Amino acid sequence: MSIRILVGSSSEKVTKQLTKFLIENGLSVVGETLDGYELLRRAHTVYPDIVLVDYNMKGLSGHQIAEILVSEKLCPVVALISSAEVSYFVNLNLEPTFVPLVKPINKQSLMNTINLLVKTSKSISQLESRVTELTSSQDTTKVINSAKKLLMENMELTESEAHRRIQKQSMDKGIAKIKVAQMIIALYE
Repeated sequence: MSIRILVGSSSEKVTKQLTKFLIENGLSVVGETLDGYELLRRAHTVYPDIVLVDYNMKGLSGHQIAEILVSEKLCPVVALISSAEVSYFVNLNLEPTFVPLVKPINKQSLMNTINLLVKTSKSISQLESRVTELTSSQDTTKVINSAKKLLMENMELTESEAHRRIQKQSMDKGIAKIKVAQMIIALYE
């Protein structure tokens, strides 16, 4: 599957050149715009894999666009900037899904940056999902253990008996063990 890119620049000539270059290199350009606000609207509707933005945009600057897209975790951003504009991006440089490229740009560097940034973004997204999953699992385990403890104290059950009781109620009622555990906690507290 081809990488989907949204291109934004205040210069129509630059936008067309970038689009042509990206397409020639097997990437899919899902939109081009000269206006910063329009670029944000399109990013929120087409959900590109990456946004390639020039610093000098009409409406919103490339810096403002990059801050919004990176903070919303919508997609990675490559900003095309001059050496004089580097200082505006100090805070964004700490973000793993943002890369400023100083003009003039080497075509191979641009392609390598795009590929690496998309891979990095996907890896980060997968890791964040896994962390959320593990946190949820850990929270579930804590609630079930609290319910088991309450059953053990109030009904004088062993841990395995308390666990089995929660399992049985879960299966009998057709609800998740976490729900049964929450009901037990509510009952005894």
